[in-house]
Amino acid sequence: MEAVECTHCQVTMTSWSTAGSRVSYFQCPLCTRTYCSQYDEVFRARAGARRIGVPVQQAAPTTLPMASLEVQRWAMVRARAARWFDRVEADERLVARALPQARPPQRLEPRPAPSARALAAARPARQR
Repeated sequence: MEAVECTHCQVTMTSWSTAGSRVSYFQCPLCTRTYCSQYDEVFRARAGARRIGVPVQQAAPTTLPMASLEVQRWAMVRARAARWFDRVEADERLVARALPQARPPQRLEPRPAPSARALAAARPARQR
């Protein structure tokens, strides 16, 4: 099996496949991006993963690059924040659909000033 490197982290990706299948799966141990050998255009374009000409050697578990606990925690925080923001945006879309569409404000024309005659007619008559 060939070696594949994550272009984001520059580490060799772990690989696995089922018995008798020509399809292999590759996963980065740091950023957990996963790629399938069935989609060769990813490897040709080097979009996230690239093939390495070095044959795969079984490495001891201690030599595998592992993400630190802090990196793993931040990844969980980012994922939780992304889910929260997705929920907020979905709620905003739902509320926007439920509210009636706002009408554009009407333009009010200024009223002409009343004449003196109209004002005098509107006043009550004086009593003596």
